[in-house]
Amino acid sequence: EIAIAYGAVVSSWITLQWLRPIAMGAWGNGFPLGITHHLDWVSNIGYQYYNFFYNPFHAIGITLLFASTLFLAMHGSAILSAAHRPDISEDHVDGFWRNIIGYSIGEIGIHRAAFWVGAASVLFSNLCIFLSGTVVKSWANFWAFWDKLPIWQGAAVMTLMVGVVVWRGTRTPKVDPEDLEYHGEGIFGTWKTRGELLPFRRLFGIGQLGPVYLGISGTIAVAAGALSAFVILESFLHQVGYNPILFLREFWVLSVNPPAMAYGLGWAPWYEGGAWIVATMMLNIAVLAWWLRVYMRARAAGLSTHLAWGFAAALFLYFIIYFIRPVLIGNWAQAPAQGFKALLDWTNNVSVQFGNFYYNPFHMLSIFFLLGSTLLLAMHGATIVATSRYGSHREIEEMMTEGTGTQRAQLFWRWCMGWNVNSKTIHLWCWWFAALTAITGGIGLLLSGTLITDWFVWAESIGIVAPLP
Repeated sequence: EIAIAYGAVVSSWITLQWLRPIAMGAWGNGFPLGITHHLDWVSNIGYQYYNFFYNPFHAIGITLLFASTLFLAMHGSAILSAAHRPDISEDHVDGFWRNIIGYSIGEIGIHRAAFWVGAASVLFSNLCIFLSGTVVKSWANFWAFWDKLPIWQGAAVMTLMVGVVVWRGTRTPKVDPEDLEYHGEGIFGTWKTRGELLPFRRLFGIGQLGPVYLGISGTIAVAAGALSAFVILESFLHQVGYNPILFLREFWVLSVNPPAMAYGLGWAPWYEGGAWIVATMMLNIAVLAWWLRVYMRARAAGLSTHLAWGFAAALFLYFIIYFIRPVLIGNWAQAPAQGFKALLDWTNNVSVQFGNFYYNPFHMLSIFFLLGSTLLLAMHGATIVATSRYGSHREIEEMMTEGTGTQRAQLFWRWCMGWNVNSKTIHLWCWWFAALTAITGGIGLLLSGTLITDWFVWAESIGIVAPLP
């Protein structure tokens, strides 16, 4: 498994340096060797084919990269939360996840998912770059097929919403996992049945579906999130004249925009920014209430609160994007609109507006930690899957007393790179890489437009890049 994961990385190098240049007919299309040349190449090739932000394989690859960071933060937090707590077992951690998201994947399952997601992020990135220039000349024009699909001529689709009964566990000095999950009534009650996802057994091992705890903070989060979604979707429908077919066809390009710069930080008419203010405010309440829910459920389960503070790192970036930076600059227009394409446009525009984020050192650090998170996830997932026959996936127990599986894994990495981490410190690496992805990204964005107005000029002034001739 480790060799296969590394093979995905090798395939990326072969795609960049061999397959795509050969398909394009010139070695000049290869990947340059050098730090600033690397930045220029990534920037130029993105815009050369009318924007990687609209490349679907780029979107999938980036999604998988961020999913890798998310998995890394979640798994690292879960294991660290149980460290140095002799009364805490794998059952407590699994119960915690069923509290939060309604599903616990299990120890072997999370490492299999890590292995696959880490490798898949690289493979989709390969497709992203290989198809650019060889098959697709303009990614903006690529999507013209969408409006021509025959389904828009006379089809209608109905959506289904599913409700979930919620439950609550009781906190005691010494937590009983069974009591934690199956106790309480009403909004603090439990869905009393266990459910195993049998189709996933071959993929992830034994996982359990439900029960889910909601509580007061969870109820606030769901209600505020639902109201935010309602405002956004109603605004989408208003833009297409409440035509359901147009709504589905145009869904990916519809947006709820913030007020224009002229409104500053004040209120705006509903369909000129007021809807965005309300939707974003409700979303802010939802994520804060969800953070409180994660924190409180960790305490109730007898775990440390690593996951809550990992989530706080993500919220640091979120609030810089949607609140802190717009307030510092003085208008809501600095925040992204609510909508899929709107987020892509904002990401592109905020980079170009301030002289290219590729020369922003905090963006460099964020990308380093993002790609490093994917690397760590793939390495760790592949290592545990490869040694799971020896019990290495029982990481909470392995932190207390290392078994042959962990020892074999450590020996392998000493052979490969001369040193190894242990069952606890690998999860410290995981947590910090994931958290620093968001923290450094947030700092880089916060400085853009507040202190630094042109990152390329700034990079020239300190000698990162050579001045233009």
